Amino acid sequence: MKKIVLSLLLFVAIGSLMSQEIKYIEASDLNLIGKPFPNTPNPYHRIDTLLFKGFTTTENNQVRCPVGMAVLFKSDTKKITISTEWGYIYNSVSTMPIAYKGYDLYFKNDRGVWQYANSGAGTLSKGSKSDTFTLLDNMDGTEHEFMLYLPMYSEIHSCKIGIDADASIEPLESNFRHRIVAYGSSYTQGVSTSRSGMSWPMQFMRHTGLQIISLGASGRCLMQPYYATVLEAIEADAFLFDTFSNPDAELIRERLVPFIERLIKAHPGKPLIFQRTIYRERGNLDTLVQKREAAKAEAVEEIFCELKYGKDKDRYKDVYLITPNASDNHETSVDGTHPDNYGYTLWSRSIEEPVLNILKKYGIK
Repeated sequence: MKKIVLSLLLFVAIGSLMSQEIKYIEASDLNLIGKPFPNTPNPYHRIDTLLFKGFTTTENNQVRCPVGMAVLFKSDTKKITISTEWGYIYNSVSTMPIAYKGYDLYFKNDRGVWQYANSGAGTLSKGSKSDTFTLLDNMDGTEHEFMLYLPMYSEIHSCKIGIDADASIEPLESNFRHRIVAYGSSYTQGVSTSRSGMSWPMQFMRHTGLQIISLGASGRCLMQPYYATVLEAIEADAFLFDTFSNPDAELIRERLVPFIERLIKAHPGKPLIFQRTIYRERGNLDTLVQKREAAKAEAVEEIFCELKYGKDKDRYKDVYLITPNASDNHETSVDGTHPDNYGYTLWSRSIEEPVLNILKKYGIK
């Protein structure tokens, strides 16, 4: 009898140890959505910089960051652990580490809506390029559907999702529709958000169900010819632009029409939706900012007036200009330039109706 009791205790102890073990699966072996190109050598890079040339060192770092990419999976685990091997790591005073080197987890609730679950980031020891941390614990053990946003502004070499040893995990089919490319500035990348799922493109995607492919490029969205080459090559149903936030008026006048011409040729009949840049709160008192932003706005209006009413207006029938809004009583700015999470929510909601109305014309719903 004593031997039986000891055997039972040993069995329970082994079972307890097993339940505490973690098994890992590479995130890219699940369903990785939001990728601009399907077969980059590193699955977490947005652009293959060996294939597309011309990027500066800063831009190379940016396009290797998985901003806008998310992992879809379902699991009955009670605990989720994240283990990351890092490449380039960003640093910022206006953006939280959870956003630029952390993870943002959503689950699908009983109403079929993506709902926030938790977010977090690991801590790197000095000289280390890897970390492991618990993202969520003490779940009930029933199966849930998850969407895990990858870091907004740091490069990943490997991302492993850890679950309980006795739990299951498998890819989750995406229910996001179409492919809408968002090319833009730090606003599009999501600088100053508290977590990676709160940029305006990601909020727009969750609220509309339309898949957004983010080509945010902080400070470097200047309609460069080599970026146009990337946009020419990408597979998309529509394009949404935040291209007037970084360049000055002179550069807008120089590059906008050639940029549009290349995209019309590469993607005939596809809607090209441009957004005016949002108001910068530092311009409330900074007169230089006021003049610069006014000059940019004037250049945009003049060019689009010519495109819409000029002799070649039929050629530009698929080119649109809309106005976003990211301010509420001038209280949504983090650093005088970038909005906070709520500001990006206002942005997303402000463009939803005009964008959806335009996309309906093309059968994109």
